Amino acid sequence: MCGILGWLGARASDDADRFETALDTLAHRGPDDCGVWSNGGGVLFGHRRLAILDLSPAGHQPMQDPASGTVIVFNGEIYNHVELGEELKHLGHCLTGHSDTEVLLHALIEWGVDALPRLNGMWAFALWLPGRRQLLLARDRFGVKPLYYRRGKEGLAFASEPKALLSLFPEHREIEENTLLDFLGNNLLYARSSSFYHGIDVVPPAHFVLYDPSSGSLELTRYWDYPQEIERQLTGDEALEEFSFLFKDAVRLRLRSDVPVGITLSGGLDSTGVLSAAADEAALAPTCFTSIYSDNAQGERAWAELASRAANANLIPVAAPQDDWLPTLRRISWHMDAPGYSPAVYPLWHLMKRARAEGVPVLLEGQGADEALAGYPQYAVVEMLAYLQGRSGRRDVRGVGGRLSALKKTFSLRWAFAWALRELSPAMLRLHRRRVGFESLMREGVALPGLPENAFPRRVDPVGERLLQDHSRDILPGLLHYGDAMSMAHGVETRNPFLDYRLVEWMFRMPPSLRFRNYETKWVLREYLRVHGQERIGNRPDKKGYPTPVGQWMTTFGHELEYLLCDTPTPLHQWCDPQRIRRLIEQNRTGGMSASHHLYKLLSTQLWIQECIQKGATA
Repeated sequence: MCGILGWLGARASDDADRFETALDTLAHRGPDDCGVWSNGGGVLFGHRRLAILDLSPAGHQPMQDPASGTVIVFNGEIYNHVELGEELKHLGHCLTGHSDTEVLLHALIEWGVDALPRLNGMWAFALWLPGRRQLLLARDRFGVKPLYYRRGKEGLAFASEPKALLSLFPEHREIEENTLLDFLGNNLLYARSSSFYHGIDVVPPAHFVLYDPSSGSLELTRYWDYPQEIERQLTGDEALEEFSFLFKDAVRLRLRSDVPVGITLSGGLDSTGVLSAAADEAALAPTCFTSIYSDNAQGERAWAELASRAANANLIPVAAPQDDWLPTLRRISWHMDAPGYSPAVYPLWHLMKRARAEGVPVLLEGQGADEALAGYPQYAVVEMLAYLQGRSGRRDVRGVGGRLSALKKTFSLRWAFAWALRELSPAMLRLHRRRVGFESLMREGVALPGLPENAFPRRVDPVGERLLQDHSRDILPGLLHYGDAMSMAHGVETRNPFLDYRLVEWMFRMPPSLRFRNYETKWVLREYLRVHGQERIGNRPDKKGYPTPVGQWMTTFGHELEYLLCDTPTPLHQWCDPQRIRRLIEQNRTGGMSASHHLYKLLSTQLWIQECIQKGATA
C-alpha cells in the first residue's frame, strides 16, 4: 500500500520540482521509499512506498519493464500474486523479485485489461504504455483503494489523495456543492464520481480508464459487476461448508506479508471471525488491537478479551482520550480530504497509530460483512415487513413472534418502529428529515441533489436489493474511504477478507431463506464462530462496533462547537442557517433523536473546510 501520483501534459516534465513537492504530500502513505519517473516528453509518475512484500530494491516504484518500456505505479495488494506469478513464468515471463507489483506489471503486459478479473486484491494503479502512448488507470472492484483525477488544459493528473492534485493545481481548492449537499442531506459519501473538490473526479470502483494524451479522449469501462442469480437450492449445511472454505481462504491469502500482520478486534462477529480463521492458519495467532475509552464506560474490551483468549492471541487495548478529540479531528479532516459521518474515525486513528508504534504495519479487519450478510438491525426490519406483507411466503403467529423476539435483542422497539415507518412511508421519512434532519437546518431556496439511480435490476427479495444498494453505494464506500485514510495516515495497511470478490459473489448469491435462519442476523457467520470455538460471540444478540460517545463529548465541547459552527465565518452558512444550528446544538444537549449524528456531520464538514479549503496547509 502506497501513494501514487501522475501527470500527463506538455508542461509536466518542466515542472518536476513542483511535482516532487506534490508527491511529498503523500509521504504518510509511503514512508519507506520514494521514486519519480519521467519519459522526458510530458509523462511523470511518482510513488511513495510502504514496503510490505519484497522489501528489497526489487520492489521499488515506479517500476519499468525493460523489454517493452511499460511503466507502473501501484497502490494496494494483489493477494494471489504467488499463483499469478507461477502462471506467468510458465508463459515465459522472467520475474526478478517477489513483489506483487512486478507480477501485476507482467500480468498487464500479458493479458491487458483482461488481467483485471484475474486479480484478487485491492488496487489503484496507473500503467503507461509507450508503444500505444496510452494511460491505463484502474481501481479494485469495491473501491478499497482511492484514485482521483482531474483534466484540464494542462492535461490529466491522478493521485491517491486530492491533496496531491491540489498542490499541483490549487485552483481546485473549491467546494463541489452537489457532493457536499449529497453528504449533508442524503447521507451519501463517495456514492458518485465527483469528489468534494470542484473539478476533481473519482475513478469508480470496478472500472478502468483509458486516456489518450494526444487527443485528450478518456474512456471509462466497468470490468466487474455483482451477481444477479441466487442459488435457491442451497441447504444450510452446504452454505456453512462453502462459506467456511471461501472465508478461510480469503484470510489465508491476506496473511501473506514480509512484515508482521495483526488484527483490529472489536469482539463482534466480523473481527472475531477473522481472528478465528487467522489463528487456524497461522502458527501463532496475530496480535490484536481493540479500542477503549478513557472513562472505561464505552467500548467492547470485555468481548475483545473473550475472543482473544479463545484464540490464544495477544490483545493490546488502545485508549481514545476525550481531551484530545477536537485537535485530532482537525488532523483527521486533513487526511480524509473530506467530511465524514462516522465518529469511529477517532478511535480508529489512535488504534492505527498504536499498531505502527508496535511494529505491526498490516492489519486485518472485518469491514464489508454487514453490507453483504445483512448485519445491521435495519435489515431485519426490512425482512420482517416483507414477511408481514406476504412477500416471503406464508405468514403465521410463530414467524411474527420469532422475528419480534430477535429484533428486541439487538434493537430497541422505538428504533425498530422508526425504521418501519421509514420503509413504509417515504412521506414520513421526508417529514422526519424536515423536522430533525439536515433539511431542518437548510436556508430557504437550497435544494438537495436527487438520489443516484440504482444501477442494478430490481430484486424480488427486498433485503437483497437493499444490500446491493448499501454495498455498492449507500454505506460501504464511505466506510472504505475513512478506513483507508485513517490507516494510511500512519503508514498502516488494512486488509478486508470479507471483500474477497469470491466471497462477496457467494454472499450475494446466498438464498434469502438462509440470511436470517432461526431469525438470526448473519446466521452463516454465527454458525462458523460456533464451530470454531467462539460460541459465546457467535450467540451475541447485540451489535455495537466501536461505539464512540460522540453525543456526550459534543455536549462537553458545546461552547466550542457553537463558536466553530455558528460564530465563525464559513462557507457552510451558504446552505445552513446559524440559528438553526444553535437549535441543533441544544437538541443534542437535551438528548434529541438523531441530533448527535447531524451535529457531528456539521462539525466534520466545518473542520474539513478550515483545514483543506481555507488553510490548504499540510498537516
